[in-house]
Amino acid sequence: MDALLRWRDTHPIDRPVYAGVMVLASAGMARRLAATIPDIDIPTDLVERVERDQAAGVDAACEQTLRLRDSAAFTGVHLVPVSRYRQVAAHLEGLL
Repeated sequence: MDALLRWRDTHPIDRPVYAGVMVLASAGMARRLAATIPDIDIPTDLVERVERDQAAGVDAACEQTLRLRDSAAFTGVHLVPVSRYRQVAAHLEGLL
């Protein structure tokens, strides 16, 4: 979240900007993303939580989505639920 807000502060464009949020479906996926995408920031503790419980990826993505909404730094969120779209929808409905 902090990295996204810092990025937004350094890119003050007067156009709609959407933050990307991806559900981590597995610890392996998280590790592959971190190894292949230089600008992605995946906290080690999140990878460990997803390794213990795959629902942690859904929880983290939904929490980040709500934090981004509340920050008002972005126009919206481009949410990538991977294979967890039903879980994401149910989780967000329960939070709103």
